[in-house]
Parts: sequence; structure tokens; C-alpha cells
Amino acid sequence: MNRNLENRSIEIAKSLVIRELDISDPGLEFSTIEKLTLWLTGEIRVLIERDFQGLLNILYRIDVNEDKAKLAFAGNDPAKGIAKLIIERELQKVATREKYK
Repeated sequence: MNRNLENRSIEIAKSLVIRELDISDPGLEFSTIEKLTLWLTGEIRVLIERDFQGLLNILYRIDVNEDKAKLAFAGNDPAKGIAKLIIERELQKVATREKYK
């Protein structure tokens, strides 16, 4: 993937995540998926602690694979695992939109 397309995909994924999770835009630009994942992991930790059912509803709405989500919740760092799944799914949506544009 060329760098411009990758950066655009990251920004679109960030926008989708912000909209889906109904959180405030941090006003940050993320140059890598890893940085986006790190930020989202913190947001997911808050949801796990304060609104677990809301998080489950978000995962359903985003269409994160249920089996993968169960594995992430059973892992060492559930927030990071869930963040990766959300970003993976949002990037799939970006790729699909680009393909059929």
C-alpha cells in the first residue's frame, strides 16, 4: 500500500472509530496503525470499565467477528485485542469502499 493511501486509510478508520464509539475527536493525527491502536486501546479500557454492555453493542454494530472478540476478551490485554479488531474491521470497510468507488 502506498504511503498516501495508507495515511488516508488510517484517517478514515479513525473517523469511523470516533463515529462508531461516539467519542470526541482527540485532534491527533496518527501516522501508523500502531499509534491509532495505542490511542484506541485507552478508549476501549474506559468502555470495558464503565460501559461493557455499550462496548458489546458497538462491536455488534461495527460487525466485529464474535469469535475473534471472545478470544480478545480472554487474552492478556482485552482492550488492545478489541482495539485491533475494531481497526481491522474499519480498515476492511475502507478497502471495500475504495474497491467499489
